[in-house]
Amino acid sequence: MSGQKTDYIIVGGGLAGISLALELALRGKNLVLLDKPESSSSSRVAAGIIHPIVPKGVRLTWMGETLFPLIADYYREWEAKLNASFFQPLNGFQIHPNEETSDFWQLRSQTAEMQPWIDALNHDTLPGIVAKNAFTPISQCARLNTNAFLAAAEEWLKTRIVIEQAEFQHASLRKVGNHWHYEAYAADGIIFCEGIKVLENPWFNKLHFHPTAGDILTLKFDKELPTALYKNRNWLVPDGKGNWLAGSTFHKGSLDTSPLPEDAEKLMEQIRFWTKIPFRLSKHRRGVRPTVEGRRPYLGEHPTDRGIFIYNGLGSKGSSLIPWLSPMMADFLCNGTKINTEVDISRFDL
Repeated sequence: MSGQKTDYIIVGGGLAGISLALELALRGKNLVLLDKPESSSSSRVAAGIIHPIVPKGVRLTWMGETLFPLIADYYREWEAKLNASFFQPLNGFQIHPNEETSDFWQLRSQTAEMQPWIDALNHDTLPGIVAKNAFTPISQCARLNTNAFLAAAEEWLKTRIVIEQAEFQHASLRKVGNHWHYEAYAADGIIFCEGIKVLENPWFNKLHFHPTAGDILTLKFDKELPTALYKNRNWLVPDGKGNWLAGSTFHKGSLDTSPLPEDAEKLMEQIRFWTKIPFRLSKHRRGVRPTVEGRRPYLGEHPTDRGIFIYNGLGSKGSSLIPWLSPMMADFLCNGTKINTEVDISRFDL
């Protein structure tokens, strides 16, 4: 059996697959990217929020001290390479629902570990926002326009690698000699970045993946709301087109991508609780992503079928994790550089 030789086949063209393709192309690798784009895929529905704080316990997000020094430079460098705009730094405001929450955030803001990330409690009025119990400013927030990033990356990649819009069939993959053969291609390795479709993957379906569906609304406000990232129980972020994205709901265990009107209404009612400006719904989308054990992504090589790799499970923090994990995965593939132990799949028994 022969085939067109390539270094790697990447399965999946979401944030993980596309960003890894960019990194490997920069390193001179020959690639085939196989993807069947779907408007309901988690990367294309995602709001792309970049936010350093976990509200529960008011603590820095996992690996925050590693991630956040990388994020702005990483995306700005890719904006320059791709001749596109998709990264927007934002002021962040945590709107507190009650006095008890305000007091706890104030105490946390006075600790040395949190002072680089959150400011002191503020009792001023935010235009358009009901801040009954004050708010806390948060540093280093941003938004990645995921669809603009994916579109610009695909445009740059299509002159450098092979891109095919096709549904991957796991049963058609065969090992022949030192190569993995799939249809017309013979690859040194194959990298699965397939999002929730990993549930059908015979090499990695023993990993702990749980589908979680989430709703994101596009809202049009009657008056201008100052540009920022607002969070309460929910969040609001500008979409760059004069509208606002709002989210999110969580439907654990659901693979259903059909949005329900009652979910939109519940989310809008929660948003109305802390906004003064009337708004109307212009779009309602629902995507499904794989949530993973311990909220730690899965990177690495299959322990017995060498040349089979996975890069998946980035979750809701994907936009923040890409600048760290995609170069890490590319360096592992090209140079054998070690993967961080907290994300390496060698921690599991496959």
